[in-house]
Amino acid sequence: MDENKIRSELAEVLANDPNNYSKILELSSKLASFDEDNVRFSVDAGVIDRLGTELVARQETAVSELVKNSYDADAVKVTLKFEDSDSIGGTLFIDDDGLGMTKDQLINGFMRISSTDKLRNPLSERYNRKRAGQKGIGRFAVQRLGEKLTITTQTLNDDFALVLTIDWNKYQGDKDLANITNKIISVPKRKEEGTTLKIEGLKDRWSQAAIKRIYRYVSAIIQPFPLSEQEENITDEEDIIDPGFKTIFKKIENDRSIIIADESKMIYDHALAEIEGWIDNNGLGIYSIISEKLDLEEYGEIGSDPDDMSVPFSELKKVRFKAYYYIYNAGLIPKMHETSIKKLAKTSGGIRLYRNGFRVLPYGEPGDDWLKLDKSVTRRSILPVHNNQNFFGFVELTDKEGRFNETSSREGLLENEALIQLQNFVYRTLLSGVIKIAEERNVKIVSGQQKEGKLYEKIEVRIKDIAHTLEALDLELEKEEGNIQVKKRRKKRLKKLQKDIKEVAELQKEETSKMLKEKSMLRVLSSVGITIGQFIHEVRDYVSSMESDVKFLLEKLRSDTVLTERLLILDKNITTFKSYTSYFDNVISQNVVRELIPIEIQNRAEYFWKSIHNDAVKSGIKFNMPIRNGVYLYTRPMHPSEWSSILFNLYTNAKKAIKRTKSSGEIKIECGLENNNIYLEFSDTGDGISEENEEKIFEEFFTTTSPNTFEEIDESNEITGTGLGLKIVKDIVSNYRGSIQVVSPKEGFNTCIRIDIPQANDKELDDYGL
Repeated sequence: MDENKIRSELAEVLANDPNNYSKILELSSKLASFDEDNVRFSVDAGVIDRLGTELVARQETAVSELVKNSYDADAVKVTLKFEDSDSIGGTLFIDDDGLGMTKDQLINGFMRISSTDKLRNPLSERYNRKRAGQKGIGRFAVQRLGEKLTITTQTLNDDFALVLTIDWNKYQGDKDLANITNKIISVPKRKEEGTTLKIEGLKDRWSQAAIKRIYRYVSAIIQPFPLSEQEENITDEEDIIDPGFKTIFKKIENDRSIIIADESKMIYDHALAEIEGWIDNNGLGIYSIISEKLDLEEYGEIGSDPDDMSVPFSELKKVRFKAYYYIYNAGLIPKMHETSIKKLAKTSGGIRLYRNGFRVLPYGEPGDDWLKLDKSVTRRSILPVHNNQNFFGFVELTDKEGRFNETSSREGLLENEALIQLQNFVYRTLLSGVIKIAEERNVKIVSGQQKEGKLYEKIEVRIKDIAHTLEALDLELEKEEGNIQVKKRRKKRLKKLQKDIKEVAELQKEETSKMLKEKSMLRVLSSVGITIGQFIHEVRDYVSSMESDVKFLLEKLRSDTVLTERLLILDKNITTFKSYTSYFDNVISQNVVRELIPIEIQNRAEYFWKSIHNDAVKSGIKFNMPIRNGVYLYTRPMHPSEWSSILFNLYTNAKKAIKRTKSSGEIKIECGLENNNIYLEFSDTGDGISEENEEKIFEEFFTTTSPNTFEEIDESNEITGTGLGLKIVKDIVSNYRGSIQVVSPKEGFNTCIRIDIPQANDKELDDYGL
């Protein structure tokens, strides 16, 4: 079509069909192509598919981004419902009660690639939440998940809802992105406000285990539980507070809706006890300890004087707190939930503090010990566990009188009498609960406590004084009236006590450091032992092959052509063998060096690949160079040989899984940086891991390859399993506050194991000159 014909057609459309914007845009684009003096960028529609695949590789990441978008929209609750998801082609509904979107926000926000809204507005509109979603990822997450999207959204101020339908199949290559249209219509409102996403033609299967993994992904942004009695605290618009964010994951099976995961199902239902405390109108503390598992319901009083419970707290009014108490590694939490709860406790455990509805930092942050719970555990005067990670809870202060004031830097509250009494009340109430629970469980409470038959003697443990820290005791002595000489003597004794405790703490720190080093070396040596066991099997296989080749050469010495061919095979086997042995020689030599150093994970993976690649080829396995997603991928300081053991264990497991399929296979390693963690993903095309075994594979002595008899070991050419390999790998990873889990495999693979290790900080890199 020539330029004049396009001009004529465009003029005709403008005159007779001025609302046909798609045709006008198409003709205008064609007309612009005749501009020989200026050029413009054009966008191929296929970019949508490519960005979806590259930016959001895994299904959990895609769904978590959409949940974060609901959080950013100030939703209080979001429900995810999976229909017919056991096979590809199902439907996912994501329904929230957030602010919803206006037509302008829908067009210039969701439909605009690389929108800058989250850069310009880093806090949410209603609750001032720090936005959690990555900028612009949401739309690509939807495309990654399914074939078709329907958005229904409404805001509080509009009297209608907007419905937008997008068929992602339209976005094929060789089409101009601007020429693809999506219909948007207005319909009656379905609720006051909020957004519903309907994603049809799901590209992945969604098992219950996969749905639970999404919950773990988004749990970091979920407030442990809403503030109690929040309605009573709101007096004007400035007092609007964040009520928290609740997620519910449902699955439709046989027309029945099943809740797969929410905060009560995943976390709070598994608490051993709930400990609650409040201050009445007279300043007296009251507490309750409730445990269904122990059939315990206890109520009591806490006064400011431990020896007289009727003495009120003079500075505390309208104080309430609640804490969920957990005891780990004691068979009190189901195994499948215990790992995720312990992981969450590292970042969200402890007792948080809210004043007039607003969070006060740093109370309850990782590493903060404002109630001296961790310090109390190290003193070991009370033996049952009670550090911060044993609790999920919060304190709510209604402080209209200004008894609690923030410091000028807004980092914490001023150290005054009110704060000391608050610490005393919460600490002593928690310890009362811990001790009562220990008595019910017949657990030793203090050293020296004797057994009477099968039971420990009943013991009244006194949680001492109004000031449970030396600093608070010092403050009390300053206020005390009396003989100045007596006060000086007390002051001198207190200083000596502080010095003695400091010295003991230093000694304990040294002993703990020695113990951890010894424990680390024992773990390293045990992992090397398993590695050597696997190596012996491989050596036997290679030696057998070489012996066969030598025997053949002796018999066929006269046949030069055949002789040459077999010599080449022998040479290749020996080369592979040397590469294999050099790798293990390096692993053993690394154990001589005991210093922990930051590990560049990609370099480590590439070294492993070079050493093991020939073996993979010999086994008929495709194993390409590990993929790097980022630079400077240094983990926190680790022992060098630990990664050798980790990678070899993952490799041999993958090799066994592929061999069970009785076909050639593929192994893939990817390394990168995400959320201040260095990650490594190890994928294979083996026979996969069943849903019921996803948690079990990391338990000691669990294996699917153990023979029943010694005869079976000799008859089989399989690598037999001890059930310790992945347990040791998990122990190594956990020791560095990392995580290892089975995640959904990427396209073309059947299994993916992901390891996350905290990234080395600047100081650690500087210390090692990196």
